[in-house]
Amino acid sequence: MSGRATCPLIGIALPSRATRGAALYARAVEVHGARVVELHPGDSPALDDLDGLLLSGGGDIDPRLYGQTRHEKLGPVDRDRDCFELCLARRAVEQGVPVLGICRGAQVLGVALGGELVQDIPSLVGGSVVHSAGKDGARHWVRVESDSQLGEIMGARRVCVNSFHHQANGRLGPGVRATAWSEDRVIEAIEADGAAFALGVQWHPERMCRRAPRQARLFAAFVTAALERAQARANAD
Repeated sequence: MSGRATCPLIGIALPSRATRGAALYARAVEVHGARVVELHPGDSPALDDLDGLLLSGGGDIDPRLYGQTRHEKLGPVDRDRDCFELCLARRAVEQGVPVLGICRGAQVLGVALGGELVQDIPSLVGGSVVHSAGKDGARHWVRVESDSQLGEIMGARRVCVNSFHHQANGRLGPGVRATAWSEDRVIEAIEADGAAFALGVQWHPERMCRRAPRQARLFAAFVTAALERAQARANAD
């Protein structure tokens, strides 16, 4: 077996400027045996060289990219990053590269696959669930669809998650389904039907996985999918 097959390479999509959170994403997959490469706007990554794609967190997505006008509560956007990651996500799903989207990354995945976002949960949804509470975020429970890839990974119908967002996936594109919800019915996870692994979660499991084994399982499953792709490609060489 080749070295590549035993150690899958995962690309982590990040903003142009380095962030402290980048190390957490890398550590979350490296502990399960993956190597990582950072991907930034302006790069020209060859998906043929990647065994997995991790779409990281960050700011709001330009609503013009999913056919909406700007909401008054929209935060700063980075259109270069948006276009870079949307294209990367679409190509990855089309080519069978395992994709894991986290927070903004789950929204990127949803938009890339034809969906739209709720631009501001407090003003457009309301409800009793606090989805963001300053730099430390919030905590709340989500209900997980048992008949889903996420449900199989988590092994639970209800999990407690952290929460740092004011946006979420809204209308989903064809072949995409919601697989977790908060108590106010905000979509907390999505999956692409028919894909080996194309999953997005609205929370930040990389901040929880050292103390929450269920969250670590998400990265373990992602790396396993990447390893399977790496092995298949190595056998085809």
